[in-house]
Amino acid sequence: MTSAARWRAGVASLALAPASVLAACALPPQAGARLGDAELQLAWRAQPSPIVAQRPFALRLRLCPAHARLLRVDATMPAHGHGMNYRVALLPQGGGDWLAEGLLWHMSGRWELRFEIELDGRPRELRQEVLLP
Repeated sequence: MTSAARWRAGVASLALAPASVLAACALPPQAGARLGDAELQLAWRAQPSPIVAQRPFALRLRLCPAHARLLRVDATMPAHGHGMNYRVALLPQGGGDWLAEGLLWHMSGRWELRFEIELDGRPRELRQEVLLP
């Protein structure tokens, strides 16, 4: 699938882990996306869904393994050279689940979500492109 097709679908996965590994990270069917590798997986969904320009939203996330720690969630528009005007609050929910509150995308276009994570004392970063119609 081309990157343009992934953008049209609303979410572009950068690196998908094997299905058997991701099964442990499964969110309900309305999950926004899954990304990661054999060592670290992240699944997320927007709340409310779909994401709408100029309306606040949150992300429900699940990290696997559950002891991984979410350090930061941010989003930028690489084509425009800017990001969000808000700082995201991260609230651990237990068992690898997190709530990221305070996101607001002020315009339509291609956004890049960036997830900074610590796994076993090492920093990791996962990125995912999302097209906001």
